Amino acid sequence: MLGIDVVQISRIERLSARFGKRGLERFLCQSEIKLCIRHNGYNHARIAGFWAAKEALSKALGCGIGAELGFLDMSIMLDSKGAPHIELDSHKMAYFQTKRTFAHIALSITHDADISIACVALR
Repeated sequence: MLGIDVVQISRIERLSARFGKRGLERFLCQSEIKLCIRHNGYNHARIAGFWAAKEALSKALGCGIGAELGFLDMSIMLDSKGAPHIELDSHKMAYFQTKRTFAHIALSITHDADISIACVALR
């Protein structure tokens, strides 16, 4: 199963300017917000990539963001080389494992100009 999503970085910049950290907390957990902080503010491209990654995973699972799966049911971390990885929380992993069998979630995020693109594959 595959999910893809595209997010405008300028949209995330506007959200951040209007709502600050409180706005980010609606879709990012604290550890993700820490990964998105730069010395001079937020890394909006990374935030947009994280949003796109969560949307892409929800599409790959066939449910979208809503009653079955929320933004905070997923978390993104970076490995020692800086590559992003996404996981479902344990309750959602159990829930979706009963509906579909997958052992691994592959994630790719890229940025170009004013967009961030994420692709998720369930294997």
